[in-house]
Amino acid sequence: MTNILSFDWEKDDYVRISGMVDENADFSELYKKHHDILFLDLKGVHRINSSGVRKWVLALDKLKDVELHYINCSFPVVDQLSMVPEFINKKSYVESFDARYVCENDNTTHIFNLVVGFDIQPGLKKYEDGPERFCPNCKNRLEFDHNPDSYLFFLSNLHPKKKSAS
Repeated sequence: MTNILSFDWEKDDYVRISGMVDENADFSELYKKHHDILFLDLKGVHRINSSGVRKWVLALDKLKDVELHYINCSFPVVDQLSMVPEFINKKSYVESFDARYVCENDNTTHIFNLVVGFDIQPGLKKYEDGPERFCPNCKNRLEFDHNPDSYLFFLSNLHPKKKSAS
């Protein structure tokens, strides 16, 4: 894993961000072109420190008129979403995020990408557990390997996507 933050543009409006978000993070790549909508694939973000959070929040301020879609949020991104309300702005949506489950029967760990609005609903006041998942090996019910109160807290503050009028 590299510590340098990198941007890999899959399409004009879809970018994979990977590396470490820290005091050296440079988000100017995101402002080079005007976007109305921008999809941020965050699976490759493997660490975020407090200086990186500040840089991210400043970047969001520059992107305040852009509709942002957070996709494939990694564990460090979800942690920040739940701890720092400013890590997402009013024109942003979390589309999907990673969640870890464990099988107590065969002592394995499994990571699932949960889709907001399909696997788990946004806007609940409290989350007791993650969505039900089963072990691909033994078929037993898996245990959500996070404290749902803290890990899923960001979902409580999410607003559902508005449907466009047709």
